[in-house]
Amino acid sequence: MLSKNKINIYDYIDYRQFLRDFYELEKSLDSSFSIRVFASAVDIDASLLFKIINKKRHLSGQSLDQFIRFFNFKEGKSNYFRELILYNKAKTNHEIKRHFEILQKMRPASSRYLDEAKYRYFQQWYYPMLRSALDVYDYYDSTSAKELGELCTPPLTPFQVEKAVESLQQLGLIQKSSKGNYVPTFSHIKTKEHWLSASISEYQKTVIELGKNAIDNIIKKERDISTITMALDSSQIERIRAVLTEARKSIIRIANTQDPKDCDSVYQLNIQMFPMMKKG
Repeated sequence: MLSKNKINIYDYIDYRQFLRDFYELEKSLDSSFSIRVFASAVDIDASLLFKIINKKRHLSGQSLDQFIRFFNFKEGKSNYFRELILYNKAKTNHEIKRHFEILQKMRPASSRYLDEAKYRYFQQWYYPMLRSALDVYDYYDSTSAKELGELCTPPLTPFQVEKAVESLQQLGLIQKSSKGNYVPTFSHIKTKEHWLSASISEYQKTVIELGKNAIDNIIKKERDISTITMALDSSQIERIRAVLTEARKSIIRIANTQDPKDCDSVYQLNIQMFPMMKKG
C-alpha cells in the first residue's frame, strides 16, 4: 500500500476517520484500490468495512488484530489503536472522559497540542468567563494576572489566569489588539469530537454549583434566581423548550448590542428545568 506511512494514527481520536482518510488517500494514489480490496486485505466483509468507515458500525474485537497487522503497527501504535476503539465505543460520560484522558497521555505532544487546549476550555468553567472578562478588563500580560484573578467570583490564582489566556490564544479565541491588550475574537470552537458531550456535562455541573453559591454570596439586586414547580403534561416539553430557545436568542441579541467598552461585569446565565416526579 502506498499511503501507509503518510498518515499518522496519533493525529486521530476517531479510528473510523483514520480508516476513511487512509482509504481515500490510497484511492487517490492507486485507482485500483477499492473498498473490496481493502476489506480483503484485512479479512472482513466489504459491506461491513463500508459501514465502519462511514461511522455506521464499529470494529469488532476479533477484527482488531487484523487491522493492526495490516498497518504493521508496533507496540505503541497498537496500544493506541486498541484504546481508540474503546474510546469511540464508550457510552457514558465517565467512560468517554476516562478513555480520552488515557489517549492524551499516549499521544506525542505534537499531536495532542490543540486537542488539549480545546479539552481544557470545556473542562474549566473559568475559561469562557475569562474570555468575556477580556471585554471588560484591559489585560496586557502576566503582571495583571493577580489583579484580574482577584476580580473574579470566585477568585482565580494568577497561574489559572495565565494558563487560560495562553489556551484561549492557542485556540484563536482571543488576540492582541492594536493597543497591546488581549481581546476576544469572533471565532468559536467547532468540534464534533466524542469527548465534547462529556466535557460540557462537567462544565454545566460546575456552573450550576456556582449558581447555587451565588444565593449566599451575591446580593439579591445583582442576581436573579427564581424557581417554578408545576404539574405538566410531559408532551408539552418541546413547546417549553422552544420558548426557552427564543428567550436565549433574545438575551444573546441584547448582549451583542453592547459595546465592550461600556461593559463592567461578566454574568453567567443558567436555565434549569427537570422532572421531579412522573406517574408510572
